[in-house]
Amino acid sequence: MAKNDERKYEILNAIIKDYIHTAEPVGSRTLEKKYNLGVSSATIRNEMADLEDLGYLVQPHASAGRIPTQKAYRFYVDKYMQVFDLPPTVSEEVRTQYEQYLGELEAAVEKTAEILNKLTNYTALITSPNIAETNIRDVHLIPVENERILIVVITMQGIVKSAEFKLDIIPTSSQLERVGNFLTFCKKIKTEYSAGRFASEYELLDRTEQKILSQIVPAINLLLNTSSDTKIYSNGLTEILNHPEFQNTAKAKQILDTLYKQELVGMLLASNNESLDIKIGSETEVNELEDCSLITATYKYNGVPIGTIGLIGPTRMDYDKCVSALNVMTNQLSKYINDSIGGNDLDN
Repeated sequence: MAKNDERKYEILNAIIKDYIHTAEPVGSRTLEKKYNLGVSSATIRNEMADLEDLGYLVQPHASAGRIPTQKAYRFYVDKYMQVFDLPPTVSEEVRTQYEQYLGELEAAVEKTAEILNKLTNYTALITSPNIAETNIRDVHLIPVENERILIVVITMQGIVKSAEFKLDIIPTSSQLERVGNFLTFCKKIKTEYSAGRFASEYELLDRTEQKILSQIVPAINLLLNTSSDTKIYSNGLTEILNHPEFQNTAKAKQILDTLYKQELVGMLLASNNESLDIKIGSETEVNELEDCSLITATYKYNGVPIGTIGLIGPTRMDYDKCVSALNVMTNQLSKYINDSIGGNDLDN
């Protein structure tokens, strides 16, 4: 499309907006009546024919109007999408909701999906926070049997991680308690204690406890950096059935079955390394989602992304509204996390 052909741009923009809100093929008479394009219906028809030749529109039936293609939505997102501020009451309501989950990050994350679904009426998806970017609050070492112990790590966000571990000695409960207390103490070193205090605390451990410590630390690092148990929270999965594009039972089932595949959805969400990413139709690279769009944004701790929030719907989804809602939710969730555990919300 020629850059200087603004009339075609305006007509295409009007068609996309109309189709997003009505899900009905758009004709030249509709455009003439509803939009102040300043040209006749005949001129609009000619321009629509050109847009069809250029791959921006298709005509589903000979007697019907036109509907946008994936190429048209990409054009709209790149050139015409308008992000707007939601009413201040929305952010205030979100903050009020988060106040119920102080110290319970995963519960707050799950609530985020629910709020986002209500704001947009699209399926909301969100990954649990990347534990590698979080801070330890407590470490508990619990004897199981002989050399086997249970390592329990609780983060500042209230997330609990646990795993069994086999030592090469049989520890006592008191030894495990002292090593656990020392590991909990270590996270305070940078801000509250000097290196000398650290050394003196370490010397209070006996040789067996120091040996236990040397074996436990790599196990905890592995536990904290394991991403295989990342959870995907969703809300409004059946919203997809409310869109006329998916009234076909077989197509709707295909999409729902795909969204229930946690590993696949996790990969889709994890592919976003930017603050905002919009994949339209085949850009998702998932055949079953070729009629869908996925909009994702990251939430952060200390300016570092630790999780992804997403919305999925038909390619006809309201991009302006969805991106605006995602902005609010990523900002509010990032602020909640940083306020809760003393980080710096660098992006806000």
